[in-house]
Amino acid sequence: MIAEVGLFALILALFVSVVQATVPLLGAARGDSTWMSLDRPSAFASFCLVAVAFGALMWAHITSDFSVLNVVLNSHTDKPLLYKITGVWGSHEGSMMLWTLILVLYGLAVSVFGRDLPPGLRARALAVQGMIAVGFLLYILLTSNPFVRVDPAPLNGNGLNPLLQDPGLAFHPPFLYLGYVGFSMAFSFAIAALIEGRVDAAWARWVRPWTLVAWCALTLGVAMGMWWSYYTLGWGGYWAWDPVENASLMPWLAGTALLHSSIVAEKRDTMKSWTIFLAIITFSLSLLGTFLVRSGVLTSVHSFASDPARGIFILTLLAVVTGSSLALFAFRAPSLKGGGLFTPVSREGGLLFNNVVLSTAAGTVLLGTLYPLFADALNLGKVSVGPPYFNIVMVPLMVPLIVLMAVGPFLSWKRGDLKTALSRMKFTFVVTVVAVIGVWIGAGVSSRSLWASLGFGLAAWLFFGSLSEWAGRIGLFKRSLGDALHRARHLPRSTYGMTISHMGLAIMLLGITGSQAWKTEYLNVMRPGDTAAIAGYTVRFIDVEDNLKGPNYVATRASFVVTRDGRYVTDLTPERRMYENPQQPLSTVAIHTNFVSDLYLVLGDPNGSGGYVVHIFHNPLVPWLFLGAIMLVLGGLVSLTDRHHRVGAPLRRLGAKISAPAMKLAAATAMKSEVPRTAVPDRRAASRGWTYLVPLLAFAVLAGFFIWRIHLIAEGDTPNLIPSVMVNKSAPQFNLPPLLAGQPGFKTADLRGKVTLVNFFASWCVPCREEHPYLSEVAKAGIVLVGINYKDRAEDAKAWLAEQGDPYKTVAVDAHGQTGLNFGVYGVPESYLIDKNGVIRFKQTGPLTPDIIKNQLIPLAEKLGK
Repeated sequence: MIAEVGLFALILALFVSVVQATVPLLGAARGDSTWMSLDRPSAFASFCLVAVAFGALMWAHITSDFSVLNVVLNSHTDKPLLYKITGVWGSHEGSMMLWTLILVLYGLAVSVFGRDLPPGLRARALAVQGMIAVGFLLYILLTSNPFVRVDPAPLNGNGLNPLLQDPGLAFHPPFLYLGYVGFSMAFSFAIAALIEGRVDAAWARWVRPWTLVAWCALTLGVAMGMWWSYYTLGWGGYWAWDPVENASLMPWLAGTALLHSSIVAEKRDTMKSWTIFLAIITFSLSLLGTFLVRSGVLTSVHSFASDPARGIFILTLLAVVTGSSLALFAFRAPSLKGGGLFTPVSREGGLLFNNVVLSTAAGTVLLGTLYPLFADALNLGKVSVGPPYFNIVMVPLMVPLIVLMAVGPFLSWKRGDLKTALSRMKFTFVVTVVAVIGVWIGAGVSSRSLWASLGFGLAAWLFFGSLSEWAGRIGLFKRSLGDALHRARHLPRSTYGMTISHMGLAIMLLGITGSQAWKTEYLNVMRPGDTAAIAGYTVRFIDVEDNLKGPNYVATRASFVVTRDGRYVTDLTPERRMYENPQQPLSTVAIHTNFVSDLYLVLGDPNGSGGYVVHIFHNPLVPWLFLGAIMLVLGGLVSLTDRHHRVGAPLRRLGAKISAPAMKLAAATAMKSEVPRTAVPDRRAASRGWTYLVPLLAFAVLAGFFIWRIHLIAEGDTPNLIPSVMVNKSAPQFNLPPLLAGQPGFKTADLRGKVTLVNFFASWCVPCREEHPYLSEVAKAGIVLVGINYKDRAEDAKAWLAEQGDPYKTVAVDAHGQTGLNFGVYGVPESYLIDKNGVIRFKQTGPLTPDIIKNQLIPLAEKLGK
């Protein structure tokens, strides 16, 4: 009965959202205050109904109601209560429920905290929110109903992926969605302003708090995802440039640009068209991330679904939301007045440069994520884009941005003086030079330490530049201490927020630099009583406990004692767990931190003679990376508490409207609706108008490409959406050296006479880590399993296999990726099933799953073996 209540509440929420999307909008167009007044109660009703539906689904999970299919597929009676709750959003259907709940929560927040907004603007903004809610509610009801019943109900469920049974994953998605969906408010205000025909400084002030809330939440969500990847996956890293990691980074970059652009729009009444455009693009990138995760277009360890029906529905929603908003932007933007003028050397100029670089970075990530698909579609050849590409292209973009971040706040609005600004940064310059020289000499003169010293210098430049700018504001060392403290107490909180966030980014940069430059590893087979030395620590293997019973797993736990110079430091107890439902192994990492560096220990496979593969990392300054992320969020929250965001915006100037006639508005009638007449753009604006169609045309091309790709998977023409011209053709000619000493190499002739699965993998590949435990099932089925290590360092690959286990008959090295390109590899992992005659019969792009192995791979291999 509870499930039916939830479903009924969703249906009612759909009808209420239709009312919210239409009646207030029509009221604003007609100037009818009664119709407009329905915006707030309809937003409240939508939230209540969606909350009831979400609560019903959560109750079904908590009570293990296995008559509900979603509970059967994602829960189990032995699962701890916390993960029964968080398992609600661990599935595709539940995560969409969470998305919709947060969407209507933002609508409720605007209705509660937006009482002082002009009724016309608020009605239009909430109507746009209602339209988005209608789209997502239809998506849930038509393609992703979480309340589908099972008859007869099974006695137990399938359980939740062990990777998701973690506190980090319990809270990471809600914050991520608070960021993704939060940008819908900036989007709704932007569309409302375009419909209304008014974009001015007051509008920018109303938009900024909502953008700041979303940015803080998304920053925290991304940082939590990095932390989860670091301490859960056991690879010693925190960012792998996975496609879905990229999908979260792109709206963060665009949202950061939007946050800074809105400052210029508010302070100087300029860059208004650009700010509107960024609001549209930021939310569109959030929707694009949702599409990528749920359509199967790209493969990722984070993917929820690959159903073409769901993919085409989300793509339709994306096309309607983004396409219509870009069309409206192209129609309205040419009529927007430019506002205040400024020179390139000014604070506006610095913020514009910030926007250009951040937008370019977002576009670069988007290109790197989707380029292999474009190249394949246009027959430009097979390419693979991985961490090397992103690391190479992002550094040149970020360096000038960080340099300017320290200088920009010293520049004046409208017209700045670069020479004066730099003269106020003499102390910062001296500290930067000392940091570069000190780190280079202290770390040992080498090319590696040189690059590290430059990273430290860049961080010092930003950190002390931000500190110097704050000191200059309060007159520190130029006024009496009492006067300086008095000025410090009366500085706007937004100023403190900016300083804290910029300093946090500097600390993050230190963490990234240190972890990349001075990371050390130890990998060996250890037995109880053995010791290992790493980075001045001595790690002694004490003993192993087997068959330890957990809530829903059985574990092997090892005990290690860490000392330094003979003094006790800590105990480390990593585990190898075998979850009972679903049957899946998982290693838990033991980490000791002194807040300057981490000692990171992973227990690998037993060697069969009393020893275990032990992988130890010493990761310098990684804790500073996460400390810097916390400071970023803290800075945003401090800015959010600024009185500037809590008081009403100044009265709008009639001249700020883009429509030609003046409206009959005054302070006494400010609460009445504004009804703009059609704007008549000047000739220069009309001649420039075609340029505003470029984003719409680019989006149309992208949408058409996605439609074509989804059509391919719907037709069943391709495995996992990426075709291979090599299927049913002979394997390419190659002759690769072995990875491990004592093993033979691997060449084309070795494929003859037996059915072989060739698996391309890499140590830096996060989806490979999820796939790896299932590869042993391939070998058990009598299929010859061969691994090809793709574009990887040999020492990293050896360490990875020692830690994860080696299921391969042999492992070959494709260091430069040429053999992978000849096979048609898009990205790792990829697998090719080859028959006895050396002909490729099957290609799997992305991780092999138990279902694919059991229902596709093994039956085909058995058929080919006859």
